[in-house]
Amino acid sequence: MAKKLQRYFLTGLLAVAPLAITSWVLWKFYELIAATMRPWLQRIPHLTESYPDFVLTAIAFASFLFVITLVGLATRSLVGVAFFNVVERLVERIPVVKTIFTGTKQIATVFLADKRSAFQHVVLFEYPRPRCFSLGFVAHDEPQHPMVNVFLPTTPNPTSGYLLLVPRAHVVVLPLAIEEGVKLIISGGSVMTAGQAAILREAAVALDANRDQNEVLR
Repeated sequence: MAKKLQRYFLTGLLAVAPLAITSWVLWKFYELIAATMRPWLQRIPHLTESYPDFVLTAIAFASFLFVITLVGLATRSLVGVAFFNVVERLVERIPVVKTIFTGTKQIATVFLADKRSAFQHVVLFEYPRPRCFSLGFVAHDEPQHPMVNVFLPTTPNPTSGYLLLVPRAHVVVLPLAIEEGVKLIISGGSVMTAGQAAILREAAVALDANRDQNEVLR
């Protein structure tokens, strides 16, 4: 009975934990934005007297989103690009700040960039030894070139990994979305549907058969 209760508790904890953690992170982000923007709004005459605190907090959050959108719009112009390039060059000259800035920029690029430009496909390829297969992402592909640039992420942190040049014949493109591939990497394969498992097995069998065929031809 005790083991069943323990199993039920762990199952419930696993179900509730992601939602609770996500809610906590979003709430802390909301509080941070409100604490940053509300002092500026309180300087506007009669605003604090006309609206309650929760309305001011909502206005502060909306103002922050508006400012970030304006910054994104500015970076699309030539003047904005030149300005931010100058700022980045100045920041990268500061020893300690350079390391923090570069790492943060790389992580933000991976998670916030358009997935269509960040990664092209989820692929399976033979690595690190024969008949051992790894899951990766096509980072760059030139159809006329025999090699494909494949990013091999690490588990559970997909922002770190290795850039590999893999022969095109040794790469199988999987019918999986980029988000599905990232989830498989982060979970170490523990969160996998039956359909995804079948896709990986079929791709591995195809690669193995192709390898055997090449050995016979040799």
